[in-house]
Amino acid sequence: MNITVIVGAMAMVGAIGALWWGLTAEPSRARANLFAGLTQHEAPPSKLDGILRQAGTVTRRILPNQMVDGLEVRLVQAGHPYGLDLPRMLGVKIALAGFSALLLFIIGHPLMALVGAVALFFLPDYYVATIKDKRKTTIRLSAADILDQLTICVEAGLGFDAALTRVSVRNEGPLAEELRRTLADIQAGMPRSQALRTLSDRVQVQEIRQLVTALLQAQKHGTSLGETLRVQSGEIRIKRKQLVQERAAKVAVKILFPVILCFMPVFFIVSIVPSVTKIAGAF
Repeated sequence: MNITVIVGAMAMVGAIGALWWGLTAEPSRARANLFAGLTQHEAPPSKLDGILRQAGTVTRRILPNQMVDGLEVRLVQAGHPYGLDLPRMLGVKIALAGFSALLLFIIGHPLMALVGAVALFFLPDYYVATIKDKRKTTIRLSAADILDQLTICVEAGLGFDAALTRVSVRNEGPLAEELRRTLADIQAGMPRSQALRTLSDRVQVQEIRQLVTALLQAQKHGTSLGETLRVQSGEIRIKRKQLVQERAAKVAVKILFPVILCFMPVFFIVSIVPSVTKIAGAF
């Protein structure tokens, strides 16, 4: 293999790693402990971050609105991992594509430069989609437990907003973060019904959408909020059980091909080759 190809590939991987580390690196735990309890001023954005945002702003004007809006929706559903907003995300995509095209073009592969630029331009979309799916699954699995706590708080006499505050503070995870954001919207003056609809639009999980619809109907018709929460909790728990059973049923199909491709050839080699060797030696 040509040494320039190897060097170019290593340089491209190193550049991608350095860029990603610069964007997502967090302060060490020792430094966090050192400054714990002290008032810290927010660090100004780095020059690299400013360049990426400017590149993302320019790219946003060029790309089709449908593509940009879809990426923005996926970023919201993914919870803005590492603080990536839309301009910063577009800047990362442009930077990755530019690094790939430049390095491969320098080593004399213009066609590979074009292919690599396109592939790395859409690589962050795959990353965001993966984070979004994991986050939605986590929300779906934790919804029943958080809803049980909310039901207990409401039936104990707390108002809905106070119960929501207590549950969101006592829990961690993406659903608790979304509940805290909903509380912030309500405290900022947004009507509760609109804040709950916004929560449903951000999360895009069927169980949460069903819960929000039931809460709005209970608020509209004046039915018992605690009873509504208890019914919804039972239904969400049933759906979570069905989801686990569905995943368990898929395991047999998923391991079929690895067993056929990996285990069975080795088994036949170990069991048949010695016999074949002895028979060949006898003749």
